[in-house]
Amino acid sequence: MKLLFVGLLLISIQSFSQSKEIKTKGRIEIGTELQLYPVGFIPTITSNVFIKENWALRFRIGGNFADRQDFSAYNDDEVAKGFGGSIGLVKYLPSWKGNFFFGATLDTWNMWTDWKDGLNTSNPTSGTTYNVVLQPWVNAGYLYDITNKWNTGLSLGFGREINIITRGEKVGEGWMGILTFSANYRL
Repeated sequence: MKLLFVGLLLISIQSFSQSKEIKTKGRIEIGTELQLYPVGFIPTITSNVFIKENWALRFRIGGNFADRQDFSAYNDDEVAKGFGGSIGLVKYLPSWKGNFFFGATLDTWNMWTDWKDGLNTSNPTSGTTYNVVLQPWVNAGYLYDITNKWNTGLSLGFGREINIITRGEKVGEGWMGILTFSANYRL
């Protein structure tokens, strides 16, 4: 009888610890982000899927809107817009009333850029270029828990725009700093 009791107790403890682990691993957050960078902004819908207690896979879809003006090395004026998505990995460090976090993300954007060149000449040119942009970036920030379901945060990041497919004239790419505002809801 004692052996049966000990066996049931061990099974109960194991079941409780597994259910707690699954609950932590299976947690999902959905939210929105607004990224600002020197020549544009990126609004997105986000999802963080926790694979361990303090690790999450990050998924995003959204739009990318840029007005490079004369920052491009190729043209006098560039205005771009497009859509895309992201996948990334985020590490959370609980602290105070929220979490510090560090992440690495890879964005892919389908962009259409209206460009103008030679604006101060007698023969200016213009056109539209389609390009696929890879944008690897890293960021770090803090998420503040407003309630046990809602958090909001701010982060700073650094990345690079890389034009991997270009149909049309060359358009701007390069290094960029990123400021991100986010709000998330825990399901």
